[in-house]
Amino acid sequence: MEDRNIENIIDINNIVFTNKFTSKKQAIEKLSDLLVDSKIVIDKEEFMKDIFEREDRASTFVGEYLAIPHGLSKQVKKASLALARLDNPFLWDENEHEVKLVILFAIPEDTRMEAESEGLKRIAASLGDPYLIKKLLDIERKEELIDILKKY
Repeated sequence: MEDRNIENIIDINNIVFTNKFTSKKQAIEKLSDLLVDSKIVIDKEEFMKDIFEREDRASTFVGEYLAIPHGLSKQVKKASLALARLDNPFLWDENEHEVKLVILFAIPEDTRMEAESEGLKRIAASLGDPYLIKKLLDIERKEELIDILKKY
């Protein structure tokens, strides 16, 4: 059951390995594009406004080169995520935290979708494990990344 929930949350098309990001805005914009293309997010601009509203309250940098931007949004049709892994870090916030892994959580504001959000909560909780983050940073294939997240 857990595996199926994770598969519903992570679409291989919403994972990108790149070194083209140089800013938080650029990373969130590209990951938002992926979520729009996969029909998870309805309106990219409104979704990004919700994400940056959350970012303005506190940085979503969590350590170990990881940032997890997120926010509740009416623009999200179903709980999902988009992920970018980079070989070279870029600065995430004014505290000069460097990031090589960005996981954008798309969380529906609709409370009727709460059960669907459970998989996101499990993934978020597992991201506190530095060993998992190291594995995610070392992965070369998108399929491997999905398999590792399913196991956690």
